[in-house]
Amino acid sequence: MSTGERGSVFIETLVATAIVALVLAAACQTVADSIARHQTMEARRYALMVARSQLAAVGSAIPLETGTTEGRDGDDIWRVDMGPCGSESAASTAGRLYCIAVSVRSAQGGAALVTLNSRRLAPLA
Repeated sequence: MSTGERGSVFIETLVATAIVALVLAAACQTVADSIARHQTMEARRYALMVARSQLAAVGSAIPLETGTTEGRDGDDIWRVDMGPCGSESAASTAGRLYCIAVSVRSAQGGAALVTLNSRRLAPLA
């Protein structure tokens, strides 16, 4: 093998190694992105379970009255906002309709992971 052929083989090996390195770097980035998306979706799924639980508690554990109730569940902070829907004179013989918003956010801060809106009918006292 002549000196020119050895240099050519060396350059071909370097190019092949660079291509393999680029493919591996792209694969690693794809895996890292997938893991990050999975963690985000898992956090939202858990936040949705917390929000549903708090919404179900409105009227029993959480009194159905105008105001805000807050609490913490693990690494999440939940908030329930309630108020009458429409005007104060909107009560019917069946009761008063309340608008309820339950939001859950991470304790580290940031925007709400989940927000659920609902309505409940409170009997007139």
